[in-house]
Amino acid sequence: MTAAASAEPACAARATPACLVRAPRENAPLRLLCFHHAGGGASFFAPWPGRVVPSVDVLPVQLPGREARYREPRFDDVGRLAEALVRELEPWLREPYAFYGHSMGALVAFAVAAARERAGGRAPSALFVGAYAAPHRTPPLPPADRYGDAELARFLVDVGGLSPEFLGRDEWLSALLPVVRDDLRICASHRKAGLVVPARPSLDVHAFAGADDTLVDPEAVRAWERYARTFRLTRVPGGHFFPREAPAPFFRELNAALVRLMPGRAGRSARPG
Repeated sequence: MTAAASAEPACAARATPACLVRAPRENAPLRLLCFHHAGGGASFFAPWPGRVVPSVDVLPVQLPGREARYREPRFDDVGRLAEALVRELEPWLREPYAFYGHSMGALVAFAVAAARERAGGRAPSALFVGAYAAPHRTPPLPPADRYGDAELARFLVDVGGLSPEFLGRDEWLSALLPVVRDDLRICASHRKAGLVVPARPSLDVHAFAGADDTLVDPEAVRAWERYARTFRLTRVPGGHFFPREAPAPFFRELNAALVRLMPGRAGRSARPG
């Protein structure tokens, strides 16, 4: 991943980075950059533009090595991934923005916010995290090499992250499971990346926990409070993938929070969840 040189013309510096599935809207009052779960991709957020308040520019982030970027080398370290994303996204982080990270994406979003702060850049207006334990807690996802392929596939099905149709389909699993294992290594790399509780928390954090999530305990999600200048925990119906399983209550809460972030409450008219 490369960043545009600062000496290049402004139009080049604002070119759409490879990690975004579409060009950002110019002059949007707020951008919401969304980071996907382990083994997932930016398509997880495909329905979001129709559910998020219209004035918010929803920007799913596509990590390399999956979906349209499947030929690119994958990361297995959250620190290096965050630094690369900061370089790539920097031209679009100079105006108001927020992050949403789901499951592993919560850790990635936090790492990007931390790397951005270390670089002296503008912090996100809010960090939204869903279905993931705070970094000082034991990672909710298993180590990359704990399970064989069949066991790992069954684990993914049990938490709702994989269709049962994949079970027994070796040709499908041979493409998917290496991606999952590298993502599990990302989740296990947070201590090496120095993602510890900051001495002076500077982020406004809104955490979401699924009421029926069998993988992540709500108290582990509540532990994000230690990283927050201000903190709110919202429990919503659904399991580990509550934005997909029970979208209406989740988007009602998310939209209310996004409206509060926008200058002049530009997104006051929200679409129904």
